[in-house]
Amino acid sequence: MLPQNLRQTDTLFRDDDCWGRYLEKVGPYAKSIDRDFLSQICLEHFDRFDDYFPGFNIDRHRVCREKLTTRAIYDSVRYDKGERLDFWYFQMDDYLAGISKLQYPQLEHCAENGTWSFPPVLIEKTFGESLGPYELGGPLHLIEGTHRVSFINRLYELGKIGAEKEHEVLVVRP
Repeated sequence: MLPQNLRQTDTLFRDDDCWGRYLEKVGPYAKSIDRDFLSQICLEHFDRFDDYFPGFNIDRHRVCREKLTTRAIYDSVRYDKGERLDFWYFQMDDYLAGISKLQYPQLEHCAENGTWSFPPVLIEKTFGESLGPYELGGPLHLIEGTHRVSFINRLYELGKIGAEKEHEVLVVRP
């Protein structure tokens, strides 16, 4: 489980006014844990992460920045119970058609740059299932980033980005 001192309730994103105070509060973890992991997991999805991965030990396990190709993401990254990440396709379709009413920076960034502005968080299915009780998707399970991965998958299907384009991801490792 995540240490309780990593929990924060008065900030949601790494760019807001409370971020610096949060980093001071978590002390050495601010230097040893990837800041995108802190922001996405510890600030936004703390309880869900602990629920899914109660065997996770932040002092023993690692969070690694890696690169995956578009094709690897499309073929390998799944959500709960193996669900394909296509459930936000309509948002990308509406944006590309010029009919979207959303003011969503990640949608715009993915459409305009063919990648995300910060990496989604993944875990290998077998390792993730060893840490908790849930049936995960695989071979790589998406912990956080359903919109971003859906957007990239849709752009790939539409031929807007190539199979070999690389995207940065965070992967929780033993």
